[in-house]
Amino acid sequence: MQFLILVLFASLVLFLFRLYHLAFDDYILVKKNIELDDVFNVAFACSLLALLFSRIFYVVINPERVFSSPLGFLLFPYFPGLSLTGGLFGGIVALFFLSRKKKFPIGRIFDFFSISFIFSLPFGFVGYLLLSQEFTSGNLVKLILYGLILTASNIYLYPKASLFEIKDGTISALFLVFFSLISLLTRAIDHPGTMNFITYRENFVLLLILISGVLFILKQEIIGRISIKDGK
Repeated sequence: MQFLILVLFASLVLFLFRLYHLAFDDYILVKKNIELDDVFNVAFACSLLALLFSRIFYVVINPERVFSSPLGFLLFPYFPGLSLTGGLFGGIVALFFLSRKKKFPIGRIFDFFSISFIFSLPFGFVGYLLLSQEFTSGNLVKLILYGLILTASNIYLYPKASLFEIKDGTISALFLVFFSLISLLTRAIDHPGTMNFITYRENFVLLLILISGVLFILKQEIIGRISIKDGK
């Protein structure tokens, strides 16, 4: 129990640490009079809702009798089970509506949250592997690919975004695409076969996330081409 809480707390600290460095004195946020406290309030709210969605998704995908009672559902450290995909989905929904309510620049905020999440993701996943002892081929591949995403987002993508060489929201869309692809690929490695894919409900949520990311990237590309033509 203590180890799970420690992993979640450490992941949250890493997430907030990276978010602080991204949002502190950011030109766009300062221009819109958005204070750092507002960003952190949204971050805490999204974290709690993501945790709730993570638990709900896990219970739906893995229905067991113990989860039917309120204590069995709420005491996840004693009766473990969290869905990273469910947490991501819940965090996206919460961040979207809270950003609209607070009048945040949605694309930029999503990029900041995505980069911060990527920063904490490898550590949290290592904690999960140690806790669950699921050292499968798919999970080891997933850990390596998470590390590559972390490197690419911080060394290549974020510097380009800070110089406005790529549009706000692009990093988030790319993350959604690669996260869903990695999850689907590694699930297929550990559980091959069409029936395994169809019967695992989380795959359909991953497909929804993948399609949403691809559509957003296409939208960004179309808008960019229209802007170039208008500029000429």
